[in-house]
Amino acid sequence: MKMKSLASIENDNKENIYIFDFDGTLYRHDLLILYLIYHFFTFNDKIFLFKSFVAIKDKRLSSIRKKIFLHFASKYELIGCFKRFSKIFFIKYFIRKKLFIFFKKLNSSNKTIFIITANYRVLIKAFLEENNIVESINFKIVGTELPINNKSTHKKILRGELKEKKLLEIVEEKRIKITDINIYNFFDSYEDKYLCKHSRYNILISTLNLKKKIFFKKNYNAIYYNDFLKKI
Repeated sequence: MKMKSLASIENDNKENIYIFDFDGTLYRHDLLILYLIYHFFTFNDKIFLFKSFVAIKDKRLSSIRKKIFLHFASKYELIGCFKRFSKIFFIKYFIRKKLFIFFKKLNSSNKTIFIITANYRVLIKAFLEENNIVESINFKIVGTELPINNKSTHKKILRGELKEKKLLEIVEEKRIKITDINIYNFFDSYEDKYLCKHSRYNILISTLNLKKKIFFKKNYNAIYYNDFLKKI
């Protein structure tokens, strides 16, 4: 399928929605991992980190993350911690610059934008606010919710099919059919294949993994983001 120009798509009487993943997409690395490094050096929780990896029965990264942040929520005011972390000067240098400029341009033009991320919503919110980007009617951050203080359970991490479910909920709230919108999906992970099937254009960020590039090209006609940015 040949890609139309952005202008021609925006004139086809369908609403355009731009969906961005965050870690690995707008941001080159995992912001949460950088936060963990900051946290353990700042609050001296290194022993707890070691115990988490040794004691936990389910060794999946998502389970370890839940355990760590349940512990954090009982000891720290994490929203304040995230805000302080977002002020550290060096983390902004991991922004994917060209894509971030495009994202900011969309936001300043009041396009409908959603960041749908497995990361904690409040961490992404704090980071973007520090870069002069705030939520608005047309821009929302949808992500994993922090565990509540003194609770023994962690909210589900928003990934894979849960991201798809959130997208469908967003569309339903807007009282339109998903077939009546043009979705631009900016992503970097296999888990985002569930969003890809609903998107008109799937824009793959990382091409370091050749199998990933072939998979998304074959199944979802994905294009590389540099090629996308050249065409707009």
